Amino acid sequence: MIRINVAEIKKRLVGSKTFAYELTPDELDITDTDLKVTAPIQLEGVVENAGDVILLKADVKTEIERTCGRCLKVFTEPLAAQVVEKFYPAGAENIENDAFIYESDLLDITEPVRESLLLAVPLQSLCREDCRGLCPVCGADRNEGDCGCDATTVDPRLAALKQFIKN
Repeated sequence: MIRINVAEIKKRLVGSKTFAYELTPDELDITDTDLKVTAPIQLEGVVENAGDVILLKADVKTEIERTCGRCLKVFTEPLAAQVVEKFYPAGAENIENDAFIYESDLLDITEPVRESLLLAVPLQSLCREDCRGLCPVCGADRNEGDCGCDATTVDPRLAALKQFIKN
C-alpha cells in the first residue's frame, strides 16, 4: 500500500505535496499474470488541495515483458502512464459510486496507480514497427530471412476459377 499523509496540505487553501517512489509489482498487487514487470516502477507526482477534494497527479514508468503479436518473440518495452484522480473525504455527500475516498488524512493511492498502469498497456505489441511476422505456410520467422514458401493463397471457393486463368 502506498499512503500519503495529506493533513498538512488540507490546512492550507492551495497546499500541495510532491512525492517520488520506486516500487515493486507486489506493492501494487500486480502479478505476473496481470503484467510481467521487468524493472522497478517509478512513481512521481503531486497531491493538491482542491477545496472539497484532494487531487492526485502522477506519472508512472516501468518496463514490461511482452510477446510480439506477429513473430511471437518475447521482448521488453517501456510503459508509461499518467494518473489523475480525485479523492473525496469519507462521508462527503454526492460522491460518485466509483470515486476514491480517504479517511484520517491518509490517501491510499495504490489502486489508482495500479489501474492506470494496467490500462496503459497497448492491446497489440510489436517487437519492432517493421516486424514481418511468421510465414503462414511453414511458420518460419520472416525477420530472420525469406523461407521461400509460396504465401499466395486462393480462397477455396474460387479455386475452380484458377483453372480458367491457366488455360
